[in-house]
Amino acid sequence: MELFGVTAWVQKVCERLAAAGYAAIAPDFYWRQARRADLGYDDHGRKEGFRLLGHLTREGVTADTEAALTAGVALGAGPARAFVGFSLGGHLGILAATHLPLDTVISCYGGWTLDGGIPLAEPEPPLTLTGAAAIAEHNTTLLGIVGGQDFLISADEWERLGQRLQQTGVRHELIDYPQAEHGFLCEDRPESYDVHASDDAWKQMLKALAQLPHGS
Repeated sequence: MELFGVTAWVQKVCERLAAAGYAAIAPDFYWRQARRADLGYDDHGRKEGFRLLGHLTREGVTADTEAALTAGVALGAGPARAFVGFSLGGHLGILAATHLPLDTVISCYGGWTLDGGIPLAEPEPPLTLTGAAAIAEHNTTLLGIVGGQDFLISADEWERLGQRLQQTGVRHELIDYPQAEHGFLCEDRPESYDVHASDDAWKQMLKALAQLPHGS
């Protein structure tokens, strides 16, 4: 999931994860407002994405995540529960982890988690002391990935995010790629795609997923 919906690129991510041996499902979190949204990577798509984002609720995100996990089990997935998200999807993964016992969350340049800035993150963003403590209580491991040139997540916020996770006892690893921009993993966005950072980030993601219980 990303701001632009379940795009062709998100589907390719699922196929890549499936090829690595994982049951991969991309929930359509926008379904209550627009089914199967696949928005363009342009100003119009971004505007529509933020409009749809404005209708998301914490209860809906949690319910949809649970439904996706249940569907995964029905399709033969193992006991492990992981959430991989990009930008908005990274935010949703961290939010879901405050309510659900996920084994691993991989948040790639997931914004608004510490300082808020979108309706879904108000009145409190996911990584308040209470939210982070809930993630720790669920025994969730968080892998955070960001580009050093990301317009959405400043170096100061990234540092404070690490401090919050450390303070609350969340198992985590934070990785930044100094020259990479927001969206650097998406080869369908050539203006920000960084092949070298993307290749290494994928290695880190698969390494994190390999720590899940066998048969996920």
